[in-house]
Amino acid sequence: MPDKLPARSRSPLLARLRTGEAVQAVAEELGVPVREVFRAARTDMGLALALAGVDPDGIEAVGVVGRADYLRLLALGASPSLASQILFDGSAQANTWRSEQRAFAAACDAVAAATVKRAERRPSRFTPERRQFLEYLRAGMATTKAAAEVGITSATVYQRRRRDPGFAAAMDQAIAARTTPEPVGAATDAQ
Repeated sequence: MPDKLPARSRSPLLARLRTGEAVQAVAEELGVPVREVFRAARTDMGLALALAGVDPDGIEAVGVVGRADYLRLLALGASPSLASQILFDGSAQANTWRSEQRAFAAACDAVAAATVKRAERRPSRFTPERRQFLEYLRAGMATTKAAAEVGITSATVYQRRRRDPGFAAAMDQAIAARTTPEPVGAATDAQ
């Protein structure tokens, strides 16, 4: 069965869903199995919005889609700042939504809590780069310099540290086991 409705069915279906007609009745009248309509909505955002009672061409749809995409990125493990960077060029749009909409704030908190739990269950992956980074720390290099040496930013290091308790512990052990002290006035590894 196709995952896309033909245009001759989709357009009248959307038009009638906008007026509040029931999907079952409209689908039957157009000769489209309702199951096919729902299947098509998996990949057709406009149809999914219309089924949810939101006008896909309305201004509200932009916000609905933006909030849904933001939550999807959080659920995939992106940090709030990374999700904002991807979707809103780093603007504070998600913070505005959080402060204005309690339900959205609660959804963000729930997704973040679920993501943290999933990260805690996931074993730490010590790639060759991470092992080398830890060796540089153990040798007395500052976090920023060690990160640069393996081709990542210190922000990436601290994101991993927050999400991965195993990596955080390994980092703490490497810093505690430093073989050479850093020169006076060098950057510290404060968190």
